[in-house]
Amino acid sequence: MRGISTELKVGFFAIVVIAVLSYMTFMISGVNWMKKEGYTVYIYFKNVAGLDEKTKVKIAGVNAGVIETIELKEGRAKLTVRLNKDVALYKDSSASIKAAGLLGDKYLEIKTGKTMPLVTDGATLDNVFEIVDIDDLARNLTAVSENINILAQSLNQTFGTEESKEAMRESIQNLRHITASLRDTITVNDRKLRATLDNINTLASTITELVDKNKENITSAANNIRDFSQTLKQDAPLMVENLNKAAQELRGMVEENRPTIKSATDSIDQIAKKVERGEGTLGKLIKDESLYDSVQKAASGIEKTISAVERFRTFLTFQTEYLTEPADSKGYFYLTLQPKPDKYYILGIVNDPIAKVKTKKVVKDTSEGRTVTKTETIEKEVEFTAQLAKRFDDLALRIGLTENTFGVGADYFFLNDKGRITADAWDFSNDEEDAKNPHIKVGVDYYVFKNLFLSAGADNILNSRWRGAYAGAGLRFEDEDIKYLFGTLPSISTK
Repeated sequence: MRGISTELKVGFFAIVVIAVLSYMTFMISGVNWMKKEGYTVYIYFKNVAGLDEKTKVKIAGVNAGVIETIELKEGRAKLTVRLNKDVALYKDSSASIKAAGLLGDKYLEIKTGKTMPLVTDGATLDNVFEIVDIDDLARNLTAVSENINILAQSLNQTFGTEESKEAMRESIQNLRHITASLRDTITVNDRKLRATLDNINTLASTITELVDKNKENITSAANNIRDFSQTLKQDAPLMVENLNKAAQELRGMVEENRPTIKSATDSIDQIAKKVERGEGTLGKLIKDESLYDSVQKAASGIEKTISAVERFRTFLTFQTEYLTEPADSKGYFYLTLQPKPDKYYILGIVNDPIAKVKTKKVVKDTSEGRTVTKTETIEKEVEFTAQLAKRFDDLALRIGLTENTFGVGADYFFLNDKGRITADAWDFSNDEEDAKNPHIKVGVDYYVFKNLFLSAGADNILNSRWRGAYAGAGLRFEDEDIKYLFGTLPSISTK
């Protein structure tokens, strides 16, 4: 063979170059048509915008597989993912769509999880995190901004007027006064509590000292008790022997007096027969059913009366308050009668500092003209309260007479009746001087001790002339003497 022609050499070189390029292309694209290694899992997404077939699958930022196919399955995108054989996925593994940077390509990220068992070939990953739809997010933000604008307009209409601003300022000032009063009260009680703890420590020290000083006496008493128990143990046989002798003597006495005992037994038997025949007072009492019924009814009535008295509870309350308007104190005395746990009556006397306000006009004519001078005189008055209250769990409703006028009220109890939120409304006819609205009072009572409580709140909220805060204290205790006094009253039959 003389030699290879130039055309043959060129053709052979072109074939080799094409083969090398084809191999490199398939290697770079990750396509292996001879043998597919690894295993397949399926993932469902509602939206796979940005993902394509042959898109890389990454775990912790490292290529771990490729998306083989993307197809539509019952309104969702079904991804067939082939993972490398050295990748282990667990039961709680999850999948999500990520972007490589703000403007980068999308890729599928998988977190392997930790909970056994392992995911096998052909399994479906249930934990999927969908991508956020920008259009839906923009629509939601637009709706939120509209709601914020509406809220801002409502707030501006509510608090933008001068009257609202003035009311807010007054409320803040009232709260400042209330918190200052509460701080002073807590400070005083804190000192009392510290004094009580000091007394307890002193008592404990005294007891310890007393025990140390009388340690010998205590030890001697314990020794005496031990010696007594040992003596009792030693003398036990002698005591048993004495008891046996006493039993024998008693048996002999019974044998000697057997005829007398038999005679007494016969007498008792005759009495029992007479009682059974209805003879004598005792026999009539037993045989006469009407008399028995009368006694039974009387006993039942006495039992009901005693039961009602035991249920009846009486409470006495003494309370005083300081009102910022008209800068004066107000006193209360209440008698609470509670026949049932959910029903009670309140009778009270109130010393009202602004019960009557008299206005006196003085007209004077001078050379400069007529002048009118008004003078107000505030008079205190004793007023009465009588209310009926009904309790429903932690809520109690009241109705009746409040400070000489019709009124209603409500109480909400909390912390096992240690605290109470109260609200009262009365004077609906606006009898008070310069009152254009009913008298409304709202406050809080809190028991710092068993019978001592503190109170604070706002009074006459709807009337600017007398609107203000109040703070005070009170004592409330159950009077057993009054309860038993009511129990001794005679009952009148209604039959």
